[in-house]
Amino acid sequence: MVNTMDTQTRRLLDAYPAVYLACHRQHVRDDERGNVVTAHRASILDHLDAAQPTTLSKLAEHMGVGRSTMSITVARLVRDGYITRKRSQNDARSVGLTLTRAGARVKEQNTVLDPDLLKQMFRLIPANELETALRGMERLAKGARILLQRRKRAHDK
Repeated sequence: MVNTMDTQTRRLLDAYPAVYLACHRQHVRDDERGNVVTAHRASILDHLDAAQPTTLSKLAEHMGVGRSTMSITVARLVRDGYITRKRSQNDARSVGLTLTRAGARVKEQNTVLDPDLLKQMFRLIPANELETALRGMERLAKGARILLQRRKRAHDK
């Protein structure tokens, strides 16, 4: 069978994993408490907000896992003080998940990629090439945000 993947797609699929593997965090740390938060739990915190509640069902669907699996992880994050559960005023059956101050702090302080490792990588690239690469990543991110908005609108219909 002939490979029908276009060259641009192949180039990005070949390049991105190298950056991710070289610079991603294995674990994130809650600097105030000293607790280690796994990358998986940190990614859940990344999908929550301190003010706007999200239901367990929506979170599980978005993360691509079952409700029971998400429930176990959320229970641990609640126990550790990173998430709160609150019943909806409009529907007593619905429980909203929001970040606590500690959860918001971990979300803010930690990113998928380690800034120190990124800086090390940046030092290996000539300044003019780095600027071009960063502009390209910013443009890809802009396209990604547009795609996410379109997918959300299509899902909400």
